[in-house]
Amino acid sequence: VTTDVNNGCTQFHTGTSAAAPLVAGILALLLEANPELTWRDVQHLIIWTSEVAPLEDNYGWYENGFGFMVSHDFGFGMINAFALITEARTWKNVPLSSVCVVPVEVG
Repeated sequence: VTTDVNNGCTQFHTGTSAAAPLVAGILALLLEANPELTWRDVQHLIIWTSEVAPLEDNYGWYENGFGFMVSHDFGFGMINAFALITEARTWKNVPLSSVCVVPVEVG
């Protein structure tokens, strides 16, 4: 039993209180499977392996500029631990990011 909204109690562990530690554990397994992953690789892997199907009946899904289905409520979908770790084992790291600077005189 734990506290809940409006000074109540609950015997369930749901919502972001449950999601955050679950995903943290999955990402720990991911980094154990491939310790060479960068934070950018982790982002790419999550996007590539997340599943929309279990959530697609919810309103608000749209295709972004890269062809991925995305939702303001559900992001890229449900994390798939098996697919994520399987893909990570043979993942080639994304290239380093580039920074472009254009000098501008003001005044």
